[in-house]
Order: sequence, then C-alpha cells, then structure tokens
Amino acid sequence: MSLLGEPFTAKCLKSGTTVEVGGTQSLLQALLDAGVPMDYSCEGGVCGTCVVPLVSGEVEHLDEFLMDDEKEHSIITCVSRGIGEIELDV
Repeated sequence: MSLLGEPFTAKCLKSGTTVEVGGTQSLLQALLDAGVPMDYSCEGGVCGTCVVPLVSGEVEHLDEFLMDDEKEHSIITCVSRGIGEIELDV
C-alpha cells in the first residue's frame, strides 16, 4: 500500500513525544521510530490493533475498521493521516 500524503505533526500527550510524519511514512512507523510503544498487526487498516485515541485535530481516515461515530475520537495509525497537527492520547 502506498502511503502518499502531506506531512503532519502528532503530539503524544502521555509520552510527551512529538513526531513529524513524512509524506511517505505512516503514523505508526513514525511513532515506533520515536520509541513510542505501539501494538500493530495487519498494517492495512482492517484489524484495528493500532487504533489510538485522538484528542484533537483533523484526520484523513483511510482505514476500513472504524465506524463513523468512532472516527471523531480515534485514528488507525497504520494507514490514516493527520492534517496539520493532531494530538494523541499515547
């Protein structure tokens, strides 16, 4: 799967980490590279293992897992992308 998109910033409130996610990098990979412990499995946006709570910000949801009402407060880190800056409860 090609992960092309605009770069964005993710602030991780629990860990105090801020990660810059490149245009061809997944949020999941950026979090792992920054040392934020993450659970993951399929890396295709269908299993929900890598879902994390979204505190604030706009998200381009590219997964097939979250229900519409869940998208306001969650992000699937392996495929979905933030727009500008997002805050996560990790």
